[in-house]
Amino acid sequence: MSTKGFLVALMLAAFPMIGVFADGVRFLTVNAKDGTKTEFALADEPKLTFSDGELKIVASSRTFYIRLADLQNYAFSKESTGIAELLKDDKVTLENGFVVLSCLSAGSKVVIYMQDGKMVMEHKTDDKGMAVVDLSVLPKGVLILQSNKRSIKIINR
Repeated sequence: MSTKGFLVALMLAAFPMIGVFADGVRFLTVNAKDGTKTEFALADEPKLTFSDGELKIVASSRTFYIRLADLQNYAFSKESTGIAELLKDDKVTLENGFVVLSCLSAGSKVVIYMQDGKMVMEHKTDDKGMAVVDLSVLPKGVLILQSNKRSIKIINR
């Protein structure tokens, strides 16, 4: 393992101790060099392991792998980059486990993808340009809702 890889591994291994001392920290975000971000709730108690130059994070029902050479950095935060952003948009609301998208074109297609790019659902808006997405039927984790050349990232828990 290179010196840089060892230092990254050492810093990430200290993550549980940092969480104890960081008041209010609730999320770990892993940033890859290609610009992708992967987020873990600390409440899910993510477990980190290192093997053959790769970082493995297991949290709840998902497992994430990244080569240490592809890792840019990581950060701890109090707020998620997911649902919290949704609530700031008056065209997208969260209501009782449903995401409601409004002010779209009538008959627009809303496509829902997993973070890895796999399409999991497709909707069409009604004649008023509204789509209602039931989060309970979708897989847990990071989801991308895409319509009219606009993408919205959410975290389904």
